[in-house]
Amino acid sequence: MNCKVGLLFLMLISAFKTVAQIPQLYDADYLPQSLMLNPGNEVDFDKHLGIPLLSGIGVGVGLRNVSVYDIFQVNENTEINTRIRAKADQLTNKDYGVLHQNLEILSAGFRNKKGNYISFGWYEALDAVAYFPKDMATLAYEGNQQNLGYSFKASDIKARAEMVSVFHIGMNKKINERLTLGGRFKIYSGMLSAESTTNTGTFTTYLTPDGNNFYEHRLANIDGGLKIAGTGSFEEFSQSQILQNSVFSGNYGAGIDLGFSYKLNERWGVSGSLLDLGFIHYSSNTYEYYGEGDFTFDGIEFIFPSVVDNNMVIRPYWTDLEDEFRENMTFDERADIQYTVLRPVTLLGGLSYAFGERLDCNCLKPEEDRFRFKTGLQAMAIKRPRGVQAGLTAFLDAPLTSFLNTKLTYGIDAFTYTNVGFLISAKIRSFNVYLAADNLLSYSNIADSNTASFQIGLQLISNKN
Repeated sequence: MNCKVGLLFLMLISAFKTVAQIPQLYDADYLPQSLMLNPGNEVDFDKHLGIPLLSGIGVGVGLRNVSVYDIFQVNENTEINTRIRAKADQLTNKDYGVLHQNLEILSAGFRNKKGNYISFGWYEALDAVAYFPKDMATLAYEGNQQNLGYSFKASDIKARAEMVSVFHIGMNKKINERLTLGGRFKIYSGMLSAESTTNTGTFTTYLTPDGNNFYEHRLANIDGGLKIAGTGSFEEFSQSQILQNSVFSGNYGAGIDLGFSYKLNERWGVSGSLLDLGFIHYSSNTYEYYGEGDFTFDGIEFIFPSVVDNNMVIRPYWTDLEDEFRENMTFDERADIQYTVLRPVTLLGGLSYAFGERLDCNCLKPEEDRFRFKTGLQAMAIKRPRGVQAGLTAFLDAPLTSFLNTKLTYGIDAFTYTNVGFLISAKIRSFNVYLAADNLLSYSNIADSNTASFQIGLQLISNKN
């Protein structure tokens, strides 16, 4: 049984990567998707129209300090139970996995008469994070007898998953030849939410040889549970209900994106953005499984010589214990709760340097010239329940031909220090297609990888000139 529980914890983490779209699409000014990462990015086109459901698709999965290969490798020298135990011992409550998936449903934009670029659309996004519950895994594997006096913490249990439908409109304004500012307003419709992030309390076993039993077990300050929204309880889970929630969920919120780009000179530039500064209030189709209270159990004091009284009635030892437990502890469920969840705020920044031959014509915008190559650094930080997830990426952006752009990246983050990725974007007349992927070095053995993601999109992009 302990093996199954430990395997379940590892598989839970294995189900989850860093944000799937940031390193390659950030600062790619020839793609409309760059505006979703920095609404203040420079815009090299005058209008765009995404192919519905195909203009932006991104999926990424990964995990920290463990891979599928670590557990399921073919190894005659070790058994799978041994590998699970060894890996569980190595992991801490700071190890985690994340999942990010996004799908653009509608996407469009145009430049108005004042020269500002207006973009709008509708997309669906899923973001999930789960931390390894170290104390619970240790308790499941080793039991409490080997850990007398140690307080197993319920706070180790932290997990959150949220699927949202987002309607947005943004404006990008070129203030002068150096500075461009942008902002985006978002309306969120919560499609599905499940979170267990505010658990508190401990479970401790003490050696008490002079008591009713050799051991005393204490549940102290227990308070926590699991909140679900969008579909009610687990028994009421419905895919059709989740799809309906993309528009009419009853769980709504609002948020903003802010961004800028600034040319220090003709070669150097800086940029930055703050994304998803907002919230969602959940009040429709909500449910909660919860537990709270304090309880100390030091065994049952049996009354001898008999457990049967004079009326031949068996003494209700176990019933008394159950009643005492219920008086002190509450484990129950309730519907129609209300709670508010902050969106996972993301901070992005970039420093770029342009070099190489000066191009006479930027074919996306002929009136401007530019250098052939651009390199630099990009940084990302996203707020998570137990801290900040961060990453740093170096890049080289270069057009291969008049219609083909490429971008190579090398990143380090919580999952790997050798993340090599690429972006390729082709434009034939007004039609554009792009493809991006990362962690290319792991493709020879994807099971041994800590992270993998891809992005793809098709759209129409045009310029008045």
